[in-house]
Amino acid sequence: MKQLPQKEIGRIYDSFASHYNTAKAFLEFLLLGRLRRVLLRRAEGRVLEVGVGTGSNFEYYPEDCEVTGIEYSFGMLAKARKHSRQLGKKMTLKQGDAQKLPFKTGSFDCVVDTLCLCTYPDPVKALREMKRVCKKGGQILLLEHGRSSQGFIERLQRWRAEKHYAQLGCHLLREPLELIKKAGLKIVEEKGALFGIFSVIWAKR
Repeated sequence: MKQLPQKEIGRIYDSFASHYNTAKAFLEFLLLGRLRRVLLRRAEGRVLEVGVGTGSNFEYYPEDCEVTGIEYSFGMLAKARKHSRQLGKKMTLKQGDAQKLPFKTGSFDCVVDTLCLCTYPDPVKALREMKRVCKKGGQILLLEHGRSSQGFIERLQRWRAEKHYAQLGCHLLREPLELIKKAGLKIVEEKGALFGIFSVIWAKR
């Protein structure tokens, strides 16, 4: 499968931003909202969210978190800024690349990434950047999707994978746990959901 450049993936999500929330509304209601809540209740202190998208995580952060968010797509970032204002949340939101984070080493107590490892051209590099900007002993909280543990569903994913990637810049078959280990992060706890497609992962720097 030919790898799309980062700029092309950004353009895909710019064009998708206006109906992104509508497209995933049912899955958010059915499953993702619950998984976000479970994951983000552990967030604390100075938090960096990488790939904020339209701001789907914002309502789940504890009130005492100081959240900074970064997003490559200008279209998605505009939606996130609007959503933060609607929620009355004070957040620092800026455009940037997860594979080259514009922050000093050890700047954050906690780093969050949800449903983005599938889109990064180099997900291991992005994870290493998350590790770099997280302080020593800090936590990295991840909600990701990948290959199902059920054979029939996995075959459907394989059948759909190339077209899905061409349309959305999203890899259906990446293995988040393998990527996290390659990046040198320590997995503290992991919980699977929906036939192993989704994983809630708590990791340490």
